[in-house]
Amino acid sequence: MSRTIELSAVYARLILQSGIADAAELLRGSDITESAVADREFIAAHDLAQLFRNFDRHAPDRGWTARLGTQFNMATHGPLGFAALSAPTLGEALDVMGTWHESRNTAFSAQTFATETHYVLQVTDATAEPGFREWLVEVVLKIVEELLSTILGHRVGRNVLIRFSHPQPEDIAPLLAGFDSTVVFGAPDNSIAVPLPWRHLPSPLYDESVYRANVIKCREQIAARNQSGSVAVAVRNRLSNHFDTLLLHAGELAAPPTLEQVAAAMHLTPRTLIRKLQREDTAYKTVLEELRREYAQRLLQDARLKITDVADILGYREAANFTRAFKRWHGVSPASWRRR
Repeated sequence: MSRTIELSAVYARLILQSGIADAAELLRGSDITESAVADREFIAAHDLAQLFRNFDRHAPDRGWTARLGTQFNMATHGPLGFAALSAPTLGEALDVMGTWHESRNTAFSAQTFATETHYVLQVTDATAEPGFREWLVEVVLKIVEELLSTILGHRVGRNVLIRFSHPQPEDIAPLLAGFDSTVVFGAPDNSIAVPLPWRHLPSPLYDESVYRANVIKCREQIAARNQSGSVAVAVRNRLSNHFDTLLLHAGELAAPPTLEQVAAAMHLTPRTLIRKLQREDTAYKTVLEELRREYAQRLLQDARLKITDVADILGYREAANFTRAFKRWHGVSPASWRRR
């Protein structure tokens, strides 16, 4: 099943409140009304694309996308924005945007990765809407630039590189003036890249409880919009929420839910859950082990946690069992991996 391409209605509401033209003019040619924009949480990409086209006709210059990105600050992005703002490090804030963006926006896919010199957030259009796809990526990368500025406490400067795959617009000066980063057009991808050492810069806005709580909300929002999707993903989400809840409420340790408990929560018999997972070529133990492996890497990067703490959070009764599992995954002990 193909996913619905939609975006947060906040984008449309802010456009209608811009004052650049009346609501009827900005909505001309779309399939939505002003009252629908006010009432809905999400709107279809093609409707927002029409609003962007109408906005573009009335904008004084090509720099309007950067200005719009500045207005769409992280606070307008609900749990996604709060999770990014309260993440432990600058790199993890980018990871939030790459991992959980679908809680607000399915108009593009995103991922983070490291090169030899930079840590990169890359976005890829999913709309194929002419014009709109270029405008949207400019808005999105400006939003991310503003996020980085907020964490740094100052403008990002030219050390940050923003790349756009589309050609350079004719009226380029106002658009370039709207960005603080080095901007390149006609690039192989759409991305924002920070110097690699910045990845580990601690965020002054870090708040563990706010971060974990909003990650859980993002995951729940995505799961709610994909109820007919993968059973393995649904199991993974329940287990992820278990681990994040433990991190949210430090000291309240509990073993991961069993297959029987997960099945009951999903209103299935254990036998039915096993069968559904088999159809997706996986099993409950496989999903749990993959998740433990991911969380182990993430938690070992937190210097405040002892290896025994990580083992406890992941549900290992003995730290030695965790060490054996970790060696099986990575070929080295948790202590050696952490030192590297």
